[in-house]
Order: sequence, then C-alpha cells, then structure tokens
Amino acid sequence: MKVKILIVILLITCVNLHAQTVILYTDDFAGSSYEIDAGSYDYMTLLRAGITMVRSVRVQKGMQVTLYENDNYTGRSLVITEDAPMKYLLAKGYGQVAQNVSLVVAPYTKASEGPIVTIFKDNFSGTSKKLTEGFYDFMDLGTVGNDQLSSVRIPKGWRVTLYEHKESKGRTLVLTADASASVLLKNKFNDITSSILVEQLPPPEVPAPVKTPPVVPETKTPEDPQTPPPPAQPTASLDDPVNPMIIIYQGDRTGESKRLAPGIYDTDQLEIGDNEISSVHVPAGVSVVLYDQPKFKGKSLRLDEDASTAFLDAKGFNNVASSISVELTPRVMIYTDAFSGNSASFSPGYYHVNELGIENDELSSVRLFADTWVLLFEHNNFKGRSILLTKDASADFIAGKGFDNVASSMIVGTSDMPLPEVTIYRDNFANPLRSLVPGEYPVLENFNDQLSSLKIPRGLRVTLFEDVAFGGRSVTINTSVGDDFLRTNKFDNAVSSIKVEQVDPRDLVVTLYSETYQGNSQQLKPGRYLVRDITLAPNTLTSLRVPEGMLVTLYEHDNFRGVYETTDRDKDFSPFKMFDNFYSSFIVEDIFKPVISSPVVTTTTESQPIVRDKEPEPIVTTIVEDDRFETCKLSDNDYQIALKAIEKKGFSSDRMTVAQLATKNKCLTNNQIRGIAKLLGFEDQRLEFVKSMYDQAIEKSTYYTLDDVFVFMSSKDDFAKFLSSKE
Repeated sequence: MKVKILIVILLITCVNLHAQTVILYTDDFAGSSYEIDAGSYDYMTLLRAGITMVRSVRVQKGMQVTLYENDNYTGRSLVITEDAPMKYLLAKGYGQVAQNVSLVVAPYTKASEGPIVTIFKDNFSGTSKKLTEGFYDFMDLGTVGNDQLSSVRIPKGWRVTLYEHKESKGRTLVLTADASASVLLKNKFNDITSSILVEQLPPPEVPAPVKTPPVVPETKTPEDPQTPPPPAQPTASLDDPVNPMIIIYQGDRTGESKRLAPGIYDTDQLEIGDNEISSVHVPAGVSVVLYDQPKFKGKSLRLDEDASTAFLDAKGFNNVASSISVELTPRVMIYTDAFSGNSASFSPGYYHVNELGIENDELSSVRLFADTWVLLFEHNNFKGRSILLTKDASADFIAGKGFDNVASSMIVGTSDMPLPEVTIYRDNFANPLRSLVPGEYPVLENFNDQLSSLKIPRGLRVTLFEDVAFGGRSVTINTSVGDDFLRTNKFDNAVSSIKVEQVDPRDLVVTLYSETYQGNSQQLKPGRYLVRDITLAPNTLTSLRVPEGMLVTLYEHDNFRGVYETTDRDKDFSPFKMFDNFYSSFIVEDIFKPVISSPVVTTTTESQPIVRDKEPEPIVTTIVEDDRFETCKLSDNDYQIALKAIEKKGFSSDRMTVAQLATKNKCLTNNQIRGIAKLLGFEDQRLEFVKSMYDQAIEKSTYYTLDDVFVFMSSKDDFAKFLSSKE
C-alpha cells in the first residue's frame, strides 16, 4: 500500500514539474519549439536551441514570461502570463524579423494582483480573462478575443469602460457592477467590445461639517467719483483657442445654457438641471463625455464635435445626461502673426507644406496644448534646418531663432509619441555625447571628431560629414552602426557635421494593391505576413509599391512556401498572367544600404609653368581600373535593356539563363550585379550568380556589400566564406 501511495505522489510531482514550463515557437504554435523552465535565456541560448525568433509562447499555469525586445534583457519588455499567439506578439512589436530577443521565466505570484475584473466570452462562462487596472486594446483581450465579450464581473469600487473600437474609440459603455449578457444586449454592447479601460474609483467623499459663517454687519463706503470701477473679469469667447470651453444647452442651441471649461461636472454643477441637456457646442481641441447617471456612471457618449438635439436623440442621449467630463485633446495652434492672424489647429501627426492650413513660409508663432511638442522644418518633406518647441513660442522667439516665415513642414507629437532622436556616442554605444532631433548640425560643438557609434530609430536617416558645414567625405545610413562600421569606412572619430532627416511615413511601408496601383490596398511595415494577416482577398495581389530602402519577398503559398520572388522596387504583375493574383504570404524588411561619397574635385584651366628637370607627379584615383574594364564594361543602356529582358521571363530558371547571356564577357559594377541578382526568384540562384560574377566585377574591394541581396543567414554565411577564399 505504501509503495502505491509513493508511486502516486511521484506521478503527481512529475506532472506538476512538467506543468511548470514554457514552450517557445518560431511560428504560430508551430515550427521549431523549445521547452524551458524558470531561468534567464539570452539570444544566443535561444539560437543554439533552434529558436531564430520567438513568434508564439505557451505559458503553463503558474508561470510568467518577461520578454525583452533586445538581447541581454534590455529594451522594452512584455510580461506574459498566458498563451500568447503570433498575432498578439506582432501587435505588441515582437516576433519581428531579425529581432534578437531575450527572456526571463519565473513562477507567477498572484500576491501583487489586487482586485481583478473578469471578462467572459459567454454569460459568465466559457473562455475568460482576468484584468487588473489599466488599458487593454483588442490584442490584449486574450482568448476572449476582439468583438466577443458577453459579460463582465466587476469588484466593488471599480469601474470598467468598454469601447466599441480599438484605441478607446467609438461608442462607450461604463460599468461599475457585474454586467451579464442580457445587460450588454440591452445596451447594444454584446460582442462588439474592442478595447477596455479598468479603473479604481476614488473613495467616497465624506461631507465636511457645515459651519455657519459669522454675521458681519454691512458697511457702506461712500461713493468716490475719483475712483474708477474695478475692471470687468475677462471671459472666454465661443471658440477661444487658448481657453476652450464647451457650451451645454437646454434646447437645440437655444434656451438656458452653461459654459464649462475642461474638468468634471456632477449633476449639481451643471446648473441647467439634471437630464436637461439637449445640445452641446464642442470647440476644436476639446472632447466631451456625457454620462446618463450622476458621479460619471452608467451609459456614456463621447463627443468630439458639436451635437445637435437630433444627434443626441438618435444616440438616445437627449435630456439624459446627469454628469459630464470635459477634456483637452492634444493639439497645436500655429499663427501667421503674434498669436493672431490666420491660424490652424493640429493633432499629433506629420504635416507637409500643403497641409499646414496657412500659406507656405508664413508661420510666426505657435501655441502648444496638453503636453505636446512640435518640430518645425525649413523645407517640405521634413528637410533643412529644424527647431524643436516644447512650449508656446512667440513671434519674437521664433524670429530670434531665424525661423520667422520659414517653416514648410512639421511634426506634432505628445509624450505618448516618442520624439524622433538619434543618439551619438563617444565609444561603441557607450558614453553618449548628445541626442539629435531631425535637422542640420553644421558644427558639432564640444564633440567634434569624437563620434564612434550611433543609435538610429527606424524612420530617421543620418548623413555624417568629415568636415564642418557638410564638407568632405560623407556617409548616409538608416540604421544603428557601431565603431566597427565607422572604422572600416574611416569615419570613426572623424565626423565634424551631421544631417538628420525624417523619412516621410509614407516611405516606411510597402503597399499591396488588388489592381494596378489602385483598388483595395493594404500597407505593411517590416514583418512576416501570412494569409490571415492580409486584408486583401486571397490571391488577389496585382501590384505593389516598394519605397527605396525596403525589400519584399513574395511567396506563392501561405507559410512562406512555394515559388517566391524578392523585389526592392515597385512591381506590376498584370502583364504577367501567371503571376497576377499569384502570391499569398510576404516578408517585408528594411535594407541597410550605406551611401559613401567623396567631395567632387574640380580642376582649373589656369596655365602652370612647365618644369622639365623632374618627372610629373603621378595622378592617383580612388578606384583603379585596368584597360580590360574600359573595353568590357556593361553600359548603362545595355544594363537597362538586360533588366527588362530578364523581367519579361516568368520562370526564375529562364531569368537566370537571360542574366548569364546578358553578362557574358562583360564587366559590371556592384550595383549592376545587385540589380540583376534581385530579379532572380530563388535564393540559391542569386548566390550562384553573385559568386559567378566576382571575376567580372569592377569593384572587388567592396564586393562584400552584395550580401544585401540575400534574405537568409545561411546564404550570407556562404557568401562570406566564398569571399574569404578569394583573399
């Protein structure tokens, strides 16, 4: 009997030990997997286990995973306490190509949880998820899912706001007690929730004892004709951009009314009466939430613009509101004069010259509201000199900075929208020297010739110059680089001026189209996209736009299978019937293409005295080409003809044949070899072609840069070994 009990205990222990694990996957609960228990796992540990990227995670009950976006447990982190599918990780910024993550696995303790709200897929049954205080967007709703919530359990003293759409948009429903499926059905909120706000209510106020003020005998001051009356208190106009106020009305913009500044107003503070609001004037820069019960409870309606009686009737909110919340929305006002003249209001975003709302080069002053910042640029498309504003800027201030009537584009952001900044370092990502926002820096005061590495966030492009005032050699880069890169290109501790450019957001996405650059479309940031991630109907891709600096690999089938093609340029498949509506899954990547240039050397025709008693100095050029290159070099015209001939071929094997014929007995530049290689659909063919062209390459010293035509690390490694054998 004791032996049986011991066996049972051992079995239970083994089961419990097995349960305390986490499983990492390279795909959506598929692909390579790695089962781990409590501990820390850096990127190299994961890589040795075959986990090239973490795309989904199974978390057994009682465990917690902290996932870091970078190696060595640095960067942003994400805490996971339940299974995390690929779609969730992608939405949170993880599971991306070439993302070197690290993670920590530990037992999950509930001690710090506090009160918990529980959402259910059915009526207090079925799939559920527990929520603590905070905001939850659609991807945070776990297995309950988007537009699937049917009931909520809410502890006493807590408030839950359900939103119809993601990012707290659309209709809202505020709940302070358990809500069954019938309650949500009655309020037309069953199976439509896409985001949730969970808040702890403040403790109820205890009314202070009423004190009777002492009676003060009235005294009269004799009138003095010499004393002027006190000045009238200023009042805000209907649409004062500095002090915006809403107006609530008993009628349709008629009857008794009350002006309300940003704040919260319970029933007795509305002054026009409970359940008496029939219309609302909402100026720019303000958002209003109406509640149908006192103390900001019950149903709610958010307004971002004027609401007439007919509108409130349609929303079921005419003569219903009992409390109101008035909030400032983040915005910026720009003026053509000193806080006067023509003006325009802006929320966070990117604005070009034709979107400023005033004439080009007419901006003279700026007001900033609600924790905003503004970057003004001298030229359109976020180019030229810039000025960063974090508070109101008068006309005198802007003129003193040399920016009066100069600005042609701008970026508006908030504390929730990180300021685009490049960080430059004295050493290899250590000892930061300064952070630079987009703009021009002709002189690097106090750190000239000291730069050894840069961190560049996506969307910024940096040009480093050897001399001050943007002179000398230069290199343009679009991603972080260390001292090894700068040393190789002779820019380590040799930078004297810098240009930081903001790339137009439209040039940071690849766009798929169902017709030739029109019809249904979808924009893709860098990442991996299966059929389920694509909003276009399956097999309806006809064309795509690929901005410079981006690369797309298109696959015939889902899960990156079948015939594939890689392109770094716009493609229209409609002339090729075989490939029109052919591709189904996609990998989108950024390309690192440093551009290194030397200053142009000019010569003069001024005659010099002829010295015959010594030999003339030899002329040294940066690239030495022998006579063979001059006689066999592939001309630009022949290169373009070759590209068109290769593109016309539908099968990759035919393209390879044409590429070999077009380059036979020809000498090519690296860019020409790169352009032809990228037209070959299969990776092994690209590798074969690039290797075969080495002996015909003009620029062998920089042949290593051609590794950017390969998608997979195995190909890059093979290419590196090939080059090593040529040294």
